[in-house]
Amino acid sequence: MIKGTVIETHGERAKVRVNFKETTERGLRAYIDCWNPISAHPGDNVIIEYRKVDEKKAKLFQIALPILCLAAGGIFGYALAGYFQMEFWFWPFVGGSVLAWLFIAYNYIKIFRRDAISKKEQLTVAELEPVEYMINTDEEAKEMAEKPKSFLYSGR
Repeated sequence: MIKGTVIETHGERAKVRVNFKETTERGLRAYIDCWNPISAHPGDNVIIEYRKVDEKKAKLFQIALPILCLAAGGIFGYALAGYFQMEFWFWPFVGGSVLAWLFIAYNYIKIFRRDAISKKEQLTVAELEPVEYMINTDEEAKEMAEKPKSFLYSGR
């Protein structure tokens, strides 16, 4: 299991700083580039796994998404043009809606091909590591309140 902290994200990719104290795998670099399907943000502690995308499912997704977006664009354009009672511009508006939805599908599939599909296993951000909270007891709170702090106090 690999644990680390997300440093920066770019699209569906994340640059992760590996925490070597909690990582069981050896031979890793300090910073690794991972696929980020869960959209972890910078500063999140994450758990990373090796994953391989099933090629049949990926190809099915690449075929199904444009078909679904084609239908969604047609339904959306038809409903919106009917709502605004367009007469002359009815079918051009529906066609424009279909083209807009297909453009969205094309861009998403382009990103999906770049980030998700690979012939080999790739590092993938699998889940966010749960945050642990420390609760101060009454005695610790009194000790903290007794210490005088000035605006110059750095807490060290």
